[in-house]
Amino acid sequence: MKFTHLFFDMDGTLIDSKPGIFNSVYYTLKKLQIPESEWPADLNPFIGPPLRESFKTLFGFSNEMAEHATITYREYYSTKGMHAYKIYPGIPEVLTLLAEAGFKLSLVTSKAEVFAKEIIKSTNFATLFQTVSGCEINGERSDKHELISYTLNKLGLPPSKQILMIGDRFHDIKGARLAGISSAAVLYGYGSYKELSNEKPSLLINTPEELLTSLQ
Repeated sequence: MKFTHLFFDMDGTLIDSKPGIFNSVYYTLKKLQIPESEWPADLNPFIGPPLRESFKTLFGFSNEMAEHATITYREYYSTKGMHAYKIYPGIPEVLTLLAEAGFKLSLVTSKAEVFAKEIIKSTNFATLFQTVSGCEINGERSDKHELISYTLNKLGLPPSKQILMIGDRFHDIKGARLAGISSAAVLYGYGSYKELSNEKPSLLINTPEELLTSLQ
């Protein structure tokens, strides 16, 4: 199928943001006085999904406690955590070549839009994106299918299988299906092969370079 528009997730797809996210979680748990014995061994669920959802899933927090944890998390993330990331090797070149080939690129992330815009401005490929979509600070519009629909509306596009959501977690693929567009799962991020293949994405991508060759 010939795709026209590419919607990219951010964390685990374009950038490796683990250090900044994990340090923000550690800051939150310490400030909330959660004993280290209760910290999960695997914090990867914080990379990708909506923040409040991750606090509820990993710690069983109530809505009120998850909100408090999110506000605390952003005390650190907004000043230090958001700047601790690395761009995956090959991503700038691949994005540039995709744009030059005529694909329209957008950023669609569950991260708060205000942070997503600041992060993407600090990269050397910010100008390649038509638009940047993220959730509101209060958590509204954090589900991926809502974000995809929001982006479609901004671009004046109806749902179409010619539009491809590219991400590394199951909610990227599920969100694309619910929104009526195609999906590509990247395996170099934080989602496992099992997690991603279970959602039956349109494409499975091993490397950034493979994304380029798969779409040409």
